[in-house]
Amino acid sequence: MEKIKTILSLGAGVQSSALALMAAKGEISPMPDVAIFADTGYEPAQVYRWLDWLESQLPYPVKRVVFGNIKADELTGVKNRIPYFVKNEKNEMGLGKRQCTADYKIKPIEKYTRREILKLQPGQHAPKTHTVDMWMGISLDEIQRCKVPFVMKWQRNVYPLIEKNLTRWHCLEWMKENN
Repeated sequence: MEKIKTILSLGAGVQSSALALMAAKGEISPMPDVAIFADTGYEPAQVYRWLDWLESQLPYPVKRVVFGNIKADELTGVKNRIPYFVKNEKNEMGLGKRQCTADYKIKPIEKYTRREILKLQPGQHAPKTHTVDMWMGISLDEIQRCKVPFVMKWQRNVYPLIEKNLTRWHCLEWMKENN
């Protein structure tokens, strides 16, 4: 049986960064095979600086994947995926369509995983059995964000911070204690 691949979905925020560093120190295992950062093409400069530093601290590779530039796509009307308030036919305010997470984060990570980790060609079917553990940097105080990938039998979402009962505050404290 082939080894389950462990992938860390790296958002470069507090929780996923703490998770990445905890794994690097062996405090959470197994060591990820790779971390994947889905770049929206328009992150603040400090995110890119932080990501550069973070990569230098990790004993496993960080792959950056990109779908496009979320700002340019929104301004040109190419995709219009950022959530915004709109009025419906009754002149009531409501939130418009939100596709940015799926398009700029989830799909690029899935595409990279299918092509580079599972070595699948476009159109080729993924395994019907659990092959990948996708670590998510979601903490106990965000438990409502946990999702089961209902379409992908080959991927299991794993929430190591929740398994360890860690909140965002715990992650910040851990990072302070570990410089």
